Amino acid sequence: MVSMLVLGLLGDISVYAKQAQQPLQDPTKPTQKSASTQTQEVNPTVESLKVGNVPMPVARLTRVYLQLDQSALSDLLEEHIPALASNAETQVVTPGFLRKLQNDVSSILATEGYFSPIIQLEKNSDETRLEVRVDPGTRTQIKEVIFNLSGSLMADVHAGVAAAVERHKHLVQEWGLPRGAPFRQSDWSQSKIDMLENLRSLSYAGATLVDSRASIDAETNSAVLELDIDSGAAYFFGDLQVTGLERYPLWLIDRFNPPKKGDPYSSTRLLDFQRALQNSAYFSTVSFNVEPEESKAQALPIELSLVERQTRDLIFGTGYSSSTGFRTEVNYRDRNIGNRVWDLRGAIRLEQKRQLSYADIFLPPQDQNRLDSFGFLFDRLNVEGLLQTRAAVGVKRTTTHGKLEQSLGINYTQEQVVENDGRSTESQRKSRALVGSVGWIWRDVDDLFAPRKGQRAQLDLAFSDKALISDQRFVRLYTKYQYWFPVGQRDSILLRTEFGKVFSNGDGGIPENYLFRTGGSTTVRGYAYQSLGVKSGEAVRGGQVMAASSIEYVHWRDGNLGVAAFVDVGDAAKDWRSLDSKQGIGLGARIKTPAGPIALDLAYGRQVKKFRLDISIAIAF
Repeated sequence: MVSMLVLGLLGDISVYAKQAQQPLQDPTKPTQKSASTQTQEVNPTVESLKVGNVPMPVARLTRVYLQLDQSALSDLLEEHIPALASNAETQVVTPGFLRKLQNDVSSILATEGYFSPIIQLEKNSDETRLEVRVDPGTRTQIKEVIFNLSGSLMADVHAGVAAAVERHKHLVQEWGLPRGAPFRQSDWSQSKIDMLENLRSLSYAGATLVDSRASIDAETNSAVLELDIDSGAAYFFGDLQVTGLERYPLWLIDRFNPPKKGDPYSSTRLLDFQRALQNSAYFSTVSFNVEPEESKAQALPIELSLVERQTRDLIFGTGYSSSTGFRTEVNYRDRNIGNRVWDLRGAIRLEQKRQLSYADIFLPPQDQNRLDSFGFLFDRLNVEGLLQTRAAVGVKRTTTHGKLEQSLGINYTQEQVVENDGRSTESQRKSRALVGSVGWIWRDVDDLFAPRKGQRAQLDLAFSDKALISDQRFVRLYTKYQYWFPVGQRDSILLRTEFGKVFSNGDGGIPENYLFRTGGSTTVRGYAYQSLGVKSGEAVRGGQVMAASSIEYVHWRDGNLGVAAFVDVGDAAKDWRSLDSKQGIGLGARIKTPAGPIALDLAYGRQVKKFRLDISIAIAF
């Protein structure tokens, strides 16, 4: 007698197949089947267990081996069935053990879309080896997907509302398991989650999955998927209810472009708002609470909970850099200068080769993610026979559009340079420049502090004119591109290239800060900091052109320690004809920290024929 069986193997998945009814048999004995029964069989069964001609004792220690051609499925079975693992212990093979093994194999294969596997068990004559031969059969494919949508979305679709019709079309098009795709349990589950999140992300915050069904026909290896989804009502933003403000005024929240009352609900809009608050100087924790209730659909209240950062920070630090030597520094920050919510950031840094002090004030952000700032700087640097003393004041506006950051600035610089030309006398020159600048930085990386995948591009333009209290007319162009390419699970390759050019009738009157020197830990390793440029006696001056590139491979041995191999090429010169690229090649160590990896690099400079250790370590306390 033939009957129809429905097996609820995977929750909302039903498997339909025809099978001849047979009495339950001992799985340790070979199963006798007619040819017709074997061709219709869809439920995995033990086809045979060969033990020679000797009766098999039940309780014996036997090692189990899996025989399966598809490596991905083999790895999956070994991962989830301990007895099949390569390092599994020997097993006591009993009829119960065999039944459980059979059910586990078939259940796991079903999650990958194989509902008609054939499982053979074969034991050798001395009963020390049990081979589990698995033929997964044909993988099930999606035959049809049926969407039963209800709620406000479908009401608008039936009414011919263009936006609703387009939204419905996109929902169907973006479904993760289309016709012809292989069926997998994880894909089935994830596709339902994605569709529900898609609905909830815009307007339909209360969307629910009412029911879902996957009907599997094991004879034709096909699946029909059906979903019942209620979009619920269309929601709109209501009032923003803020808690946690004590140090800062309520109007500060409006500077971060919050959702406007009456706008359609959007989870993306909320996340952007949350990210802006979290990345600001004022809040350490930002969280939202939204409870969709259809009675509040026209004005859904948004609960915003904040934890403020403390107003003032005073930080002392010490460190070492192979570029400028040992250092000691003091950093001060006040996020509410004069109760105007102006953010003051200042520091005094004393290094062996450099002394620096600065103070910058950042105003509260404006609409469209604009951040204005102004400040001053004093910098004294003594490297490669050049003593630079520079004072500067400037204003800057930074605007962020997604991954793109744009900056506009005006900076006035006065500089004095004392050059050691190798003789008893020293030459001295002064310069000044009022410089306008514009720059763009585009970032698309997986981690801002320690990227492993992605890219970064930078373009800067600066210009000055004698008519505007400057000693020289010039235009400065600088561009830099970095690309991170992941290798395997942890390794990565970094490609870097940068170019610079100053357009001017000559370099006289141009502050050194706007010319180019290179060499050091972040440019061309194997050469001293800013040692590549225009030679002038014993000193190295800035040039009007610069080019550098690098390739680096990083292998992470564990979570925080890694090794690197790299090749750097670059130089700075008066013009392109004078450019003579220097090469550095070396090995290094990497140590991950919350602020990014610390690099310790030993590089060989081919032109100077010397090894150089570049190291950058900083400790704050």
